[in-house]
Amino acid sequence: MDSTGAEAALLDRTLDIVVVLDASGRLQYANSALERVLGYSPEDLRGQDALELIHPDERPRVESVFQGLVDAEPQADDEPVPTPTEFRYRAADGSWVWLAAQMSMEPALGSDEYVVTCRDISARRDAEATQRRIHRRFLAITEHTNDVLWMFSADWDEVLFINSAYEEVWGRTVADLEDDPTDLLRGVHPADRDGVAEAMARLSDGDPVNTEYRVDATNSYQTWVWVQGYPFTDDDGTVTAVVGFARDVTDRRERERQLLVMDRLLRHNLRNEMNLIFGHAEQARSNGGDAVADDVARIVETGEHLLRTVDKERDIVALLTDDDERVAVNLVAVVTDICGRVRAAYPEATVETTLPETATVRAVPKLSLAIYELLTNAIEHADTADPTVVVSVATDGDSVSLCVADECPPIPVQEIRVLRGERDVRSVYHGSGLGLWLVYWAVDRSGGELEFRTADKGNTISVSLDPVDE
Repeated sequence: MDSTGAEAALLDRTLDIVVVLDASGRLQYANSALERVLGYSPEDLRGQDALELIHPDERPRVESVFQGLVDAEPQADDEPVPTPTEFRYRAADGSWVWLAAQMSMEPALGSDEYVVTCRDISARRDAEATQRRIHRRFLAITEHTNDVLWMFSADWDEVLFINSAYEEVWGRTVADLEDDPTDLLRGVHPADRDGVAEAMARLSDGDPVNTEYRVDATNSYQTWVWVQGYPFTDDDGTVTAVVGFARDVTDRRERERQLLVMDRLLRHNLRNEMNLIFGHAEQARSNGGDAVADDVARIVETGEHLLRTVDKERDIVALLTDDDERVAVNLVAVVTDICGRVRAAYPEATVETTLPETATVRAVPKLSLAIYELLTNAIEHADTADPTVVVSVATDGDSVSLCVADECPPIPVQEIRVLRGERDVRSVYHGSGLGLWLVYWAVDRSGGELEFRTADKGNTISVSLDPVDE
């Protein structure tokens, strides 16, 4: 191929490989990009069959494309016919480089020479291969979970993704859902559909949702699902899709129902029986006089303690069965209120506080039950008749800590180990730690951490919670 020095210099500056092949595929010319990309100098391949270095898997296809170009009739007005194709080409070091080629007839040279422009697309192909691997792994993961994972368009008129768990949970087919996305609502209990439709609308408007409802007509809508959904937005805040998951929580709902039934039966029956015991105790006091007065007083005291334990059990059941989400809680205001109530209920005790002006945390509203329990427990179990309890709240930016220091005997190590999961829960052999479980579950549901420090005389219980920017 004849070319002026200026033209050759211009071609050598291009990033793409430019070659000229004759009708048999032998290389007649190549610019210097050939060496930059593949490691060959133009002289290395001049006169050789350039198609021989194409990867065997792609060579038949590329040869067919090239032969089609050779056999094609010249176009009107001498317009070239670009023919794009992609293939791997062996480099001088033996590696394979992905190229994207444009083949076109060179009009100025007649019909026996052809210009081929090649661009190195290895980075793009590697990225695509990586993306395919990630996608395959994602699909594998989604097919090994019992949760329903889903993505819909913002207006819910197109299913962008759904895994096969949908069929097991909803009792309907993925194919029907993809054909008609409104099929999702047909699988929801009729009494729950309006609420679900409202939640879907909130998602489309950009608000996350957290809800539970019944699905699957094939088992009379006995399946309960917990659904969390989130809007997917672009840079300007426009909702482009909605994503989320649905988890079968039927067993949990049933356990909660059983727990509530047992709670109500226990409280009702125990209070009735205790009222009988108190009545007989009072009768024994009247009939027996001073001879039985101490024993009767001990019976009444034990019965009242048992009723207080039942009240704690009721609070725990309410804490575990309510669907309370974490909200912003003014911890200083809550602690101040509880300290005031404790001082009024226990005038013999001293409650000292060290509080900042404000400290807002993210917690469940029933965290107040745990704080009240910590203070009253510190007073009731103290070794002195006039106990002192020190309550402090401190912030360090990353967390807010609430500390309650008492004058009680050390909390049994076995109870702390059970709370931490370091010992089998079956090791709980009495009810003295029920208040600690109330504290533990309230803190756990608030996303906080509980720490115990014990000494020969006194304990310090610390609660760490996430702060809320004020």
